[in-house]
Amino acid sequence: MRNKIIRGAIVSSLLFLASCNRTGVILYPEVPGLETSDIYTVTVNGHEIWTEKFLTDMNLGLLPDWFTGRAYTSVQQEVHFASFSCDGPITVTIEVPSEISRARVRPADRQIDSDINGNSLTFSLPGPDKLYVEIDDLPPLCFFANPPDENVPSPDDPDVVWFGPGEHRPGYIHMRDNQTLYIAPGAIVYGGIRTNGANNIRVTGRGILDGGYEFNRMVRVDDSENAVFDGIMIRNGRGWINTITNSRNVIYNDIRIASFGPSGDGINPLGSQDVIISNSFFRCTDDCIAIKSPRPEHIVEDILIENNTMVGFAFADGVTIGFETRGPYIRNVIARNNDILLSRGGSRVDGHSGFSIVCDGPSVISDILFEDIRVEQADEKLFELIITEGQRYGDDLPGHIRNVTLRNVSWFHEGPISLEGFSHGNRIENVIFENCFVDGRPLDEVAGRVLSIGPFVEDIRVIN
Repeated sequence: MRNKIIRGAIVSSLLFLASCNRTGVILYPEVPGLETSDIYTVTVNGHEIWTEKFLTDMNLGLLPDWFTGRAYTSVQQEVHFASFSCDGPITVTIEVPSEISRARVRPADRQIDSDINGNSLTFSLPGPDKLYVEIDDLPPLCFFANPPDENVPSPDDPDVVWFGPGEHRPGYIHMRDNQTLYIAPGAIVYGGIRTNGANNIRVTGRGILDGGYEFNRMVRVDDSENAVFDGIMIRNGRGWINTITNSRNVIYNDIRIASFGPSGDGINPLGSQDVIISNSFFRCTDDCIAIKSPRPEHIVEDILIENNTMVGFAFADGVTIGFETRGPYIRNVIARNNDILLSRGGSRVDGHSGFSIVCDGPSVISDILFEDIRVEQADEKLFELIITEGQRYGDDLPGHIRNVTLRNVSWFHEGPISLEGFSHGNRIENVIFENCFVDGRPLDEVAGRVLSIGPFVEDIRVIN
């Protein structure tokens, strides 16, 4: 019976999407069981987009004091989501109940010209994008203009698990070799994914995988190879949302990730190689992306983080290497062309940064490039390199950081940039700041105020 229900929804979904595609805007069905926004009315090219009001229902009294100690995490969190697909230029109108005084369409680097007229905000886009819209003191609107889904698998393929529009509760889905999991627009799947030893798997669609704040570590890619996640939203699990452990050739592309509870990291590659995280959106209550090697045998190399937008809502960096760095080395990591809209909150090294390396273990961390990064707001620190004693999250020896380049990085306001080694044998070495700006000024002009170089740090160059 369950398969018949799913396949009936498949047919109606495909007919609906095919008819809408001729307009250049592909509407998604309203997701059953979810609340329609009572604040935002979103229209794109004359089509009203179904918009969700998401309000957490966590038992705040059961959450740790360190998490609820901030004003923004001591209450239920509210975010609104508008999702659809388009294949060309669009004009967007967003209406709210009251007259608008101020609005921001972010990332700022998009340089989107918007027009306020009474209670409406209008702007245009050349094509698909993922934006964070803030109007007055209203809860934010996550605006997802997704590319069309051009590789929809056949529901009749025996290697395809298909979820059509509607609500589904499969629990944890254990994927096997050469299998595809498809979540259609208008579908919400309550559960998680496990790929223990599974190779050549694909998770795709434009629907939602939701943990219901029940499923722990929603997605785990363990001991696997050739895994692709493309297009879906993954949200609202307990703890880390996506964990990649001892795996190789893993791609996350065009994914939307949201977390709301303690330790809500977005994607954590652990002891893995050849990982690409690209064109995705993060709204997280811990680090959006954290690269780690929690076990002594964990090797980390060849990680690319590119073209992403990150909102570190609470206790979060945009991108960090650390804390857990127990493996022999972490090397060849590139973070390029990312927008970090927010990072804030406390940590075990006195606060989070826009992005950072926290070496809390014996790893040699080397050959790291941060390039074309824009940090709009970092409440605690702009950037940090630190070698600890190795015992913030374990019982280890200290490590090493060397050969780190920051190129074309802009922080939108002043704040600390901190470099701190640990001992003569555990140094930070060879760090280059090239064409970096703080609050619109070259770093070398404001270095005396913002750049803090501690002990056991050698060969630091600022080039503007």
